[in-house]
Parts: sequence; structure tokens; C-alpha cells
Amino acid sequence: MKGLTSKIPRALQTGSKMVCADNTGARVVQIVSVFGYHGVKNRQPKMGLGDLATVTVKKGTPDMKRKLVRAVVVRQKKEFRRPNGLRVSFEENAMILLNENGDPRGTDIKGPVAREVAERFPKVGSMATIII
Repeated sequence: MKGLTSKIPRALQTGSKMVCADNTGARVVQIVSVFGYHGVKNRQPKMGLGDLATVTVKKGTPDMKRKLVRAVVVRQKKEFRRPNGLRVSFEENAMILLNENGDPRGTDIKGPVAREVAERFPKVGSMATIII
């Protein structure tokens, strides 16, 4: 997994509910834990664009509901600054589900995907229709 070029603000914490932007059958997911988060005692784990997390499916098809799966954030509302000075923000927070190898579970991604995520996860970038 490649490092991010931009300094992404960690605007999402555990318990946040987000839209699932792929066609796996999940519609709304909730963050349970964040991979690689080393924080302080009693501090909520936070994550941002391009971070991996374990999520639970809150709304979706009956076979997907209440499952624990891996996911990556592809859009976040909180703006972040790229090295060239451009500030980027999206209309909503969104994730896509991944399997254990880091490959997308679905076959289609709805909406745009941030360039940082496409660079970090090449298979996600190849599936995306719009990369911003």
C-alpha cells in the first residue's frame, strides 16, 4: 500500500455512518475500528480519506446486513489540501468494501473517487469512472 501525497485530516471517527459507494448490496455502513491507528488512551480512533477500517453493514440486502467487512474511504466532506495548493472536498462521506487482499468486493463504484485513493489502491482506481 502506497503512502498518501497529501496530508489528509482525520475527520471520521468510530461510530460514523457512511454511504457505501459500490454495488455489493450494502447501502449504509458504520465504522467499527480503524486499521493502523495508534492514538492516546480514551481517544476515539479517527480516520480520513484512503484509510482502511472494519465496518458493519447497517442497511442493505439481507445477506449483507450485520456483517463485519473491510472498507476504504473514497470521499470525505472535510476539505483537504493537495501539495499544489488545490483544496478538495466532496458532498458526502463514502466508502467501498474490500476483501482481505485489498481488492474491491463490488464491480462498480458510484460517484467520484479521490486521486489519493486511486493511487493507493490501484484496483479501486481502475474501477472508478471519475477520479478527482
